[in-house]
Amino acid sequence: MVERTFAELVRDLRQRRTLGERPPVLLLGAGASVDAGIGAMDELYKFFGVADFDSFSKFIATTTPAERYRYLADFLQKRQPAEVTPGYQALATLCAQNAFDLVLTTNMDPLLDDALTAARPPLWRKDFLLIVNGVIRSDRLGLLLRGQTPRVKVVKLHGEVLQPFMAWTVEEMNTFLAEIAPSLEPAIAGRDVLVVGHSLRDERIRDLAQTTGGDLWFTHPVKVPDHLAGDAAMRAVVAPEAAFEKFFPALVEALLLQAPAPPAAPAAAAPRARPGAAPPIVAKGAGTLDDLLASVVAVAGPGGEPSSTAFLLAEPRVVVCDAFAVRPMIEASQGLELIASDGRRHKARVLRTNAAHPFGPTVLEAPAALEGPGLRVDASPMKAGDIVQVAVAAGEKTGISTGAITAAVETAIEIAPIGRVRHLVSMNAVVRPGSSGAPVVDNTMAVRGFIVAGSSDETNPASLMYPSWRWMDFVLGRKGNRPRTARVTKKRTKRKKK
Repeated sequence: MVERTFAELVRDLRQRRTLGERPPVLLLGAGASVDAGIGAMDELYKFFGVADFDSFSKFIATTTPAERYRYLADFLQKRQPAEVTPGYQALATLCAQNAFDLVLTTNMDPLLDDALTAARPPLWRKDFLLIVNGVIRSDRLGLLLRGQTPRVKVVKLHGEVLQPFMAWTVEEMNTFLAEIAPSLEPAIAGRDVLVVGHSLRDERIRDLAQTTGGDLWFTHPVKVPDHLAGDAAMRAVVAPEAAFEKFFPALVEALLLQAPAPPAAPAAAAPRARPGAAPPIVAKGAGTLDDLLASVVAVAGPGGEPSSTAFLLAEPRVVVCDAFAVRPMIEASQGLELIASDGRRHKARVLRTNAAHPFGPTVLEAPAALEGPGLRVDASPMKAGDIVQVAVAAGEKTGISTGAITAAVETAIEIAPIGRVRHLVSMNAVVRPGSSGAPVVDNTMAVRGFIVAGSSDETNPASLMYPSWRWMDFVLGRKGNRPRTARVTKKRTKRKKK
């Protein structure tokens, strides 16, 4: 057993998002439901007038599916579905923010279902799939799990209370898992597993978690159970934060993924824009992280390899990229090729390039076959501490970095090999190579700028963006008044172009 701290687990999850690596499979157990207010087994024994699990199993084995539903429907669900607990709210946020994409749960209650439908930021119904073992045909499970969409999948291993098919006895649980194992095991092969609220005392569940070929992370608020102490490769996180209702809120806070506040009422005053800046574009566009991922593309360089990032706008429907990053390809008359999130490649025609600033932007005609809702642009000012996310598509995987604006004022910074560059905004987000042109979005998924330089060093995650209020008029094809009151601070710090 390898001991790990909660902070080390957080770092691991953060790096996965940044690099676009698949998150661990999340395995939930009864501890999640008990912490959230669903009755424990002791209460269930009392309800049926039995003393222990053996007595309970003997009784429940004689019941029909309809009888089980009548007995257990109230016991396994809350009477107020809209009252989602903080733990489940945070878990839904983590799923919406791509920290988790596959949840295996032995719980039969609808708490996670309720949380996902109420997730903030939104997780549309098209973005998650609920798979109930015992209801779905086992021969179709593999196809559903392998599909790229919906991104988030929840598998209820023992059935669910809203369907009259539930596994309660040991024999039933073994049968349920044996039937789906041929489809489930290949789908999670090679993936890491994170266990929360489950003791892994069930031998079949334990084997499922230990034999994927990936790393097994086990969390517990007090100690590792004796039956797991012999697992030399297991990463054990024993900390007070590992209790379900504390664990996921602590992850959300550590990863800077706080759910945004509900939208303001229509009568609320709009934020003050910079003097002379154009108002935000009012348009349909991305509302979820999945929408953002679908609206970000890689720009292919010489040899067809991804070199930088670009993004699709909703209105006008054009593609925006960093002029500096694409200039060599344009000057060499190589043309531009975009690689979409589905892997398809599209030729793109250059419409115009803004030569007034080293980083442009360059505006490309959106290929007709390029899918995705596109992004909105917000030109209103930001302030220090505002949380932002960066989507980088330079490669087969799209990485998501989260950070915060470090200074509300624009800066002039030396960037090799360009020299001194003005009108940049600093942020403390790690970005991977190829991030030039990557959109920086706020908690409404509106673009506030794009990355021009940065660092992949977690100890000094200093990155720079070219703010949208400086280039939005150009993208719209109109002349805008440039503010004269913008404060510029000179810095000698050098940044390397990404």
